[in-house]
Amino acid sequence: MNASEKRILKLAIILFIIGLTVRYLPWGLPSIETFEVGDAIVVANASPGAASEAAPGALSEAVPITDASTVQAYDTDKVIPLADPGPKSTERHRKAKKKVSFPLNINTASADDLCAIKGVGPKLADKIIERRNAAGPFKGPSDLKKVHGIGKKKLENMLQSIIFD
Repeated sequence: MNASEKRILKLAIILFIIGLTVRYLPWGLPSIETFEVGDAIVVANASPGAASEAAPGALSEAVPITDASTVQAYDTDKVIPLADPGPKSTERHRKAKKKVSFPLNINTASADDLCAIKGVGPKLADKIIERRNAAGPFKGPSDLKKVHGIGKKKLENMLQSIIFD
């Protein structure tokens, strides 16, 4: 048995012992068999006739329920939700990314176009544009290397995706 298998075995044994301790020692911890429903549970919009009596879209008042069995007696089709939960995860639309054709002209590219280059984010794209506006168009890789944040390795990766005029 290697070291990682031994650690997993020790963890399993420890968790098993903790489970037995919590289950069988009389510490006053509630278990599922002895758990009781306490005070009144407030269920909003669950009164039996409130949904049919109210106008569509109107909210009904909260109803205190003292017995858990009465919660199941309500028809869930008649319950009006408190608030719109918003769009479901499948309904969310992502912002469509602009298609960029490579190689990209570094002297005419916008910030969004520059962000499509591997290793270039929004901040670095802004720095490239600032340098281009201040010092004029880039003539070669040595000019691009003068941008703060572009080193030798990043420049090598970028050169595959860009061209100079």
